[in-house]
Order: sequence, then structure tokens, then C-alpha cells
Amino acid sequence: MKAVHPEAQWFDEARFGVFIHWGPYALREIEASWPLMPHSSQHLDVETYESLADEFHPTSYNPREWARQAKEAGAKYVVLTAKHHDGFCLFDTATTDYCATKRGPQQDLIAPYVEAVREAGLKVGLYFTTIDWHDPDFATIPISKGIQSPKPNTYDPARWWQFHKRFMEQLRELLTNYGRIDLIWFDVPGFGADRWRSSEVKQMMLNLQPHLVINDRLPDVGDYETPEQFVPTHPPDGWWETCMTMNHQWAYHSDASTYKSEVLLLDTLLEVASKGGNLLLNVGPRPEGTWPREAIERLQRIGAWLGHSGDSIYGTQRVVEHYPPCFYGPMTRKGNTIYLHLREIPRFPVEVRELGGQVKSVKLLKTGEGLAYRVEEIFGHLSGTEGRYSVNRIWIDVPAESCDEWNTVIAVEFDQEPIWPVRK
Repeated sequence: MKAVHPEAQWFDEARFGVFIHWGPYALREIEASWPLMPHSSQHLDVETYESLADEFHPTSYNPREWARQAKEAGAKYVVLTAKHHDGFCLFDTATTDYCATKRGPQQDLIAPYVEAVREAGLKVGLYFTTIDWHDPDFATIPISKGIQSPKPNTYDPARWWQFHKRFMEQLRELLTNYGRIDLIWFDVPGFGADRWRSSEVKQMMLNLQPHLVINDRLPDVGDYETPEQFVPTHPPDGWWETCMTMNHQWAYHSDASTYKSEVLLLDTLLEVASKGGNLLLNVGPRPEGTWPREAIERLQRIGAWLGHSGDSIYGTQRVVEHYPPCFYGPMTRKGNTIYLHLREIPRFPVEVRELGGQVKSVKLLKTGEGLAYRVEEIFGHLSGTEGRYSVNRIWIDVPAESCDEWNTVIAVEFDQEPIWPVRK
């Protein structure tokens, strides 16, 4: 169920955010936390893995630069891993010594991040997993068959509630000590809502920050759904967000050959937006605190495109599912306007079919240049709807020299919100 607080509604308009996975694991270029598992190809024993916290000295950490890069990329919010499954806290906490203020960094890494992101005018998000493999009282939660905690425990209610108290206290610290937080991103919903006391956890969080947006990975309390590393064919009915890596893992890795192309990343953003979701695109900073050049280059290219065509992404609504499609390509809508995204320079007039309503104007979004178009109006039944409408078949002439290098956006404005065919 989506959040109803008026100051939480930004989430359904944001469409693009930056995810940041960062911690001592960056020193070895291994994935966050999962190398603790014996089955991992990057496996480290617990002692070796946890000793990385003392070697972690991010001397080039500059969260203002992070916030600047995210803002220039066109992101509307940023989410940083305050604590991953390994239990290492980037924030100051009274609950454990396994944290940034008491180990290698000897400083709170969350406070300057929150301040910098807020100053940049972006929404502040914190990733906080339900798993804590460092905590001695954390009971084993099977992630899947054969995959459990690196420190196996059998479930002991008394010990579990000791862990749960620390879990609650860490959340309370994050929502009390750092000013306004806009989003909490939980991970791995093992066990069930009763054992997590999910309703109690959510109430505590909203008492501290009533405007807070919360994802769905704490059982039964989420405001939005979170598919991971894919775009659903049929998106959820409510708010949703897909998180994706730019390369082959969440944490930093120096292999530039594994990065996805800018075009693929932009196509993903377009597909997500056309289905009414947000894309949370990940960056894995280097251990010293800087972002990889390959990540920066891709974000800059996306940001440049959003700079002139962002109106076709931000604040748009999902396109009604239909077959055959009105347009063969990504399409978004906002009010009375539909946005057609052309992946290639068209060799023939662009065709849009089966939309009810009167066309008011057709133009290139980037330049405002008006485009020649022809409309065939058929007064009749629109497939899947009741009543009779003026149904349009629109042909649009798009000069090759006017097309964008990446993705050309055509804005088609109607005199009222267009009537869409219902999916057959």
C-alpha cells in the first residue's frame, strides 16, 4: 500500500534514483557481504572479511561530489547502504563496535552524506538490511535452499528479541540523529511480519518521520514493490521501483568490460518509466571514496539526455497496457500529452494508432520544433471501451537531421486526456 502522506508523493514522480553500495568489501573488489557465504566464488572466512573494516580508510570520500554527480545525472533521490548484511554500520551507533566510527574510518560516513544530498536538493535514502550476520543473536534466515548465515544459529526466541532490540535501536538512531530522511530501503524479508513485529517497526518509523517512504522488504509494511535486476513484463498495480547494477555486481569492481552500454541503460529507464516505475541505478564507489570513471561517464550521458527530454520521464504516468500497441516503442504520458521515444532515425513516417481524442500539436521535445503530421479520424468503437469515439491514426514526419543521437522524443498533445484502448 502506497504512502498517503502528502510529502511522500514525490516518489511516484521521481522515476530515477542512484543506489550506492559501499563498504570495506570494496578493498577486495568483492560483492557486498555475500563472500561470507561458503558457496561464494569470492568466499572469505569471517575473520578475514571482518578485518577489512580496519583497512577501510576512505581518504577521498567527498559526499558533496557524490551528490553533485547524482544531480547532474538527473536523479531525484539517492540511496546509500547504511548497513549491509555483513552488519558493518557506516553510521555511529551505540549497539556495536563494528561500525565506521570505531573501526578503520574513525568517522561517521552517513552524516556528511545526508547533509550533502539534502543540500543538493535531492531526496535522502538509506539502505538498511534486515540481515545482520555479525550480530551474535541473529537467527539463521534461509535465503534459499542451502544458503544460510555464515554463523549458523537455530532460532532462539530469547536471543532473537535481543537482536531485534538492536535492530530497532539502529533504525531509531538513523531516523533521529541525521535530520530528515525521505526513504528507508529494507532488504531480504526473511521470516514473517509477526516475528519482525513489522507493524510496530513501521509505527516507530512514522512517529519519527511521518513523511517516510518505505520499500516492501520488511514484511507487510511496504509502500512500493521492488523487483531486482529486471523490468517486469506486467508491472505492479501500485508504486514500484527496480534496482539494477551498471556492471556485474553491486560493489566496486575495476573490470571496465562488464559495464552495460549507455544506450541499454537509457532504454531500461524508458521501459521502467513507460510502466510507471522508478529505476534505481547502482554505483559501487572505490574503497577510497571516488566513483569509477565508467559509472560517471554513463551517468553524465543519461543526465545530458534528461536535461532536454526529462519531461517525458519525470512525473509521467504508466501507459495503459494494450495489444496491438498504439506505438512500437517506449511511450510515456503526462496529462494530455503522450511522448513517443524513437530509438532509431525513422525511415518512414512514425505511426500512432487507436487513441481517442483531438490532436492539438506535435513537436520535438528537445527543441520545440513543430512536426508535420496527418490524422485519419474514424468515428467508431475504440477496442475494449464503451461508447463511440473519434479514433486517431496519426502519421508524423520526422526529419533525420532533427533526430537526437540517442533517443528522439516526440510530444503529441491532445485537447484533453487521450482515451486509451484497453488491453485485450
